[in-house]
Amino acid sequence: MSKKMIYLLSMIMVIFSLVSCTIKYLPIPTQHIVISDDFAVVKETDFTFAVENQYWIKNPQNLTDYFTTFYISVKNRTSEKMNIELGDVVLLDENGNQYDAVTIDYIEQMLLPKQLEYLIINTIEDDNNIKTSSEDTLREKQDRLEEWREAKQNLLTYSFHFGNILPSAKKSGFIFFPKLPAKNNKCKVIFRNRDVEFIRSDVKPKE
Repeated sequence: MSKKMIYLLSMIMVIFSLVSCTIKYLPIPTQHIVISDDFAVVKETDFTFAVENQYWIKNPQNLTDYFTTFYISVKNRTSEKMNIELGDVVLLDENGNQYDAVTIDYIEQMLLPKQLEYLIINTIEDDNNIKTSSEDTLREKQDRLEEWREAKQNLLTYSFHFGNILPSAKKSGFIFFPKLPAKNNKCKVIFRNRDVEFIRSDVKPKE
């Protein structure tokens, strides 16, 4: 069996494992929140905010070991630029403990350590090191480097980028919070003082 086939099968197993083991939080409907395909949608005069507790199933695969991930979309409904800062979106657990969103740089430093970058890049891209490396070892390190590059690209492409949103434009992407406790049943995402409550899919809401 080729290395590509083994990698593909391992990716499929990881995805199934995430779907079966990771806790999914579902939004709780209220008078001012519309639920659409597991998204909670808050519509105000100046913006529309949509949020879903969505799994991260791309590289880096170990991201969900450390972070609770949400996918958000913010549409600017004004005629002026709208600035969205990191602190505009926060997460509270069922006990009111606050979790602040982390930056892409923080995730890279934590999950893609500098020593890995140094080891792989210097071994592969330095001509002298390439000459002294065995073919199998070099190929393995090249594969790891490609995974590392793919992980960085995924974080840049699919993460929510804070900053200005032009008039009538929108930004969408993943945001990352420190992982909620395994026994936590409810949580709340707050965006600019608008609360969106979530409950675990395996917990029955109280009447």
